[in-house]
Amino acid sequence: MLSETLARRITGIGDEGAEDLAGQIALARELGWSQLELRTVDGTAVAALSEGAVHTAADLLHTAGLGVVCLDSRIGNWGRPVTGDFSADLEELERLAAHGRVLGCRSVRVMSWPDGGLPEDEWAARVVSRMRRLARRAEELGVELLHENCAGWAGTDASRALRLLDEVGSPALRVLFDTGNGVPYGYDAHAMLERLLPYVAHVHIKDAVPGDRPGDAFYTPPGDGVARVADCVALLEAHGYRGAYSLEPHLALVPHTGQRNGNADSAALFRHAARRLAALPVPAAAAPRPAPPEPSPGGVDTGLLLHLLHTPTAGPLETGPGAPHALWAAQHAYRTAAARLGLETVRLGAPAAPAVLRDDTPAPVRKAVAASPAFLADQPSLLLRLGPGLPRERTVMFNVHLDTVAGGGPPAYDGVRFTGRGAVDAKGPAVALLAGISAAASACPSLGRDVSVLVQAVAGEEGGALGTYGTRPLVEAGHVGRVNVFCEPTGLRALTRATAAATARITVSGEDAVDDRPESGHNASVLLGFLAQHLAGALGPDGPSGPPFTVCVAGLHTGTLHNKVYGGGSLLLNLSYASTAAGAAAEQAVVRALEEGLRAFTARFSGAPLFARTAADAARITRLEWEKRGLPALGGQPAWGEELLARAGVPRWPDHEPAFTCDAIWLQGVPDTFTTVLGPGSLDANRAHAAGEFVGLAELEAFAAQVAALLTAFAEDAVSARADGRTAPSGDIPPPGGAARTPLSRTAPSRSGPSRDAPSPSLPPLPSLPDRESRNTMTLEPGTGTTPEAGAS
Repeated sequence: MLSETLARRITGIGDEGAEDLAGQIALARELGWSQLELRTVDGTAVAALSEGAVHTAADLLHTAGLGVVCLDSRIGNWGRPVTGDFSADLEELERLAAHGRVLGCRSVRVMSWPDGGLPEDEWAARVVSRMRRLARRAEELGVELLHENCAGWAGTDASRALRLLDEVGSPALRVLFDTGNGVPYGYDAHAMLERLLPYVAHVHIKDAVPGDRPGDAFYTPPGDGVARVADCVALLEAHGYRGAYSLEPHLALVPHTGQRNGNADSAALFRHAARRLAALPVPAAAAPRPAPPEPSPGGVDTGLLLHLLHTPTAGPLETGPGAPHALWAAQHAYRTAAARLGLETVRLGAPAAPAVLRDDTPAPVRKAVAASPAFLADQPSLLLRLGPGLPRERTVMFNVHLDTVAGGGPPAYDGVRFTGRGAVDAKGPAVALLAGISAAASACPSLGRDVSVLVQAVAGEEGGALGTYGTRPLVEAGHVGRVNVFCEPTGLRALTRATAAATARITVSGEDAVDDRPESGHNASVLLGFLAQHLAGALGPDGPSGPPFTVCVAGLHTGTLHNKVYGGGSLLLNLSYASTAAGAAAEQAVVRALEEGLRAFTARFSGAPLFARTAADAARITRLEWEKRGLPALGGQPAWGEELLARAGVPRWPDHEPAFTCDAIWLQGVPDTFTTVLGPGSLDANRAHAAGEFVGLAELEAFAAQVAALLTAFAEDAVSARADGRTAPSGDIPPPGGAARTPLSRTAPSRSGPSRDAPSPSLPPLPSLPDRESRNTMTLEPGTGTTPEAGAS
């Protein structure tokens, strides 16, 4: 039977088991799947769905814990000859690209058009021309076209398929291989697969026996026909394929002919085929074959990055309520790309409210959680792992965030530079990270076997949340490594410290007055303006409090009218500090300076008739509140980590340059770890958080190379230590009980490139979750991250 790891990659085209989406979801949940392939929803082709219907479908799927692995289009299929209107195909691509950003899927199944009565040469020329135009547009949209060996000019002949790939010459065109289509079309699918292996990005599973006439076939459960399904799977695995196996059994429905199997129970037949596939006896290869030459040099997946840039992920703390927010979709798309490289999903979800609602959680987060239970449910974080769950001393963790600040122009890529919100902070680094892990795994066999790699792709880094519902719960659950890398723009220099910040809100709550009698009320504008100047002087670098913290006198607001005395308003102060002690000192300094400022205001204005009442009541009507406080700052990393970075060729961040705030603060105080911030570009030079945010492809490729070098150096050290019988400085931590060891094979070639506490036992399967709130709440148990949950999403 299929290995446990292989069985977790099974999915299927849902409409072969149920016409309605609810039925498709129910089948997928029953079978323990984590994703579906969509062709029709409630009888409607996915491209023909309205925008509202797509959002509804996405909500149902994400609530059920399901992603979408592929969207099956009608582009070039049996019903659209090459002589037909090409604009229908172009329009369908645009619609599916938009739908995919909501559903979290950038892969679109296409075919290569029936001949429409044309001679061979003209048919071929038109197919290549059309596919080239589609692929160029797909590149701009961040979409991946998957050409199936089915209907059309290049569907039944490997030489034609290779010619199509070569003449189109686009990283946006790859192969969807169907194991069973050779039976009705009269060719040896296994032999075709041997030639197309380097280009395969997705697989359909079906089986059949030939009918009495050419072109006829009787479809069977996997393994019962003559399509050599098990041999095809073995061949794919031996050559490093790590994508999904999508069931398309045709037992109840044959879409291109419209044939239905009488009154057969389609759900029962689909369920039976799925279980037969999971039990398929796949021959074990004695050793993985050498992978065929890659179609193009491995590197950063530019299409994935464009797709993510097109997907809006600025959170509600940034945008306010009602703005588009598709973080679930972005996480699913990132997970699908990572799965092709051999990374498994450990968990995808949001923490429960009690894990977030703490005294050191920023006030805006606490208010948002209290206002709406859906707030946390819409902020999932993803945990991926390459290899088995291993002790911390043999684990490297990378942290990226897929949420962004608000604003930004339309995404673009000119072949050299990406522009768009998140290009450098931090969707670009997130995609480059996968390329680096892939390169290291290909070059270093111990990676994913003797050394584990964790990837935290988190929510809540932006918007002032400071990782309190993304990174912090994962770190406190023990999902960390001996080395931890936070992927933020540092100019490719390792920054081993991170500041934290406290935010003070000074509020005046007095009485308003009309402009004819300004002395009768409290003048918050004058009081807060005075306090702003006083605090800037008292807390600034030349003031008596001086360093070790930096103050930013930020927003001051009372009102906007010219003929009113505002009795209320507020002033914000942000205090950045580099150590916990400095943070405590900053808080105390604000309290002292505010008291001094209020006394000075009273002394200054008590004799002024217009402001005498404000001066007399200043202390009573003014209060100090903390939007956030008590957060740790990262500092003081061990020397062995610096030495590791040096061996990997990663330069250090200069000591004289100030650090900045990021989620790395949550690793402060975690024993036996080394933490650094490292990434391409610069927060200021690359215009992160500003209009025109960008990152160069060369910067991303350089970061991927650093990731590969760092992982290789770490793996070499870990293997050497084990061979010598030495114990790493972190101590001898036993591996998780029952964790399966996942052998690493070479990752599939790509046209666009490639605990703090003792670990817990293997996690149980996810229970059946009836509603969105329970589905999207994850309980994080201590441990390094063990075997993936069945159906985890």
